[in-house]
Amino acid sequence: MRWEGPDGYWASDDPDLVDVTWVHASLSEAAYWALGRSYDVVAKSIEHSLVVGLYSPAGAQVGIARVVTDFATFGWLSDVFVEPADQGRGLGDFLVKTTTSHEALRGTRLVLAATPGRSLYARQGFVPLGDPERWMHRTSD
Repeated sequence: MRWEGPDGYWASDDPDLVDVTWVHASLSEAAYWALGRSYDVVAKSIEHSLVVGLYSPAGAQVGIARVVTDFATFGWLSDVFVEPADQGRGLGDFLVKTTTSHEALRGTRLVLAATPGRSLYARQGFVPLGDPERWMHRTSD
């Protein structure tokens, strides 16, 4: 599917349009949460997620948002990134809104992890967890 955004930018959930090389470079070199992430891990994460790419009017990929989901009850919004040169145009809001309102996610509980105070996510309806003491995490070996 394709969604029209501000200033000729657009988003798509077509996996064939995702430029994995661009995504890897962007995340592993510029995203504080993914610095050093290997190409293979990025490629595998894209393959196993709902991915919405953000594209310039000329068609170059300039953003990504990824949701790890079962498409029924739960989704984890992850790897939201907009190229720094393209920021300041409302593209982050457009990308997050487009991704979180994706028809395939209807009815799911969406969560994310972000630096506290990120107004981008608050504008899209995200609030702090009401029961954070019930959440735990672990990294597999």
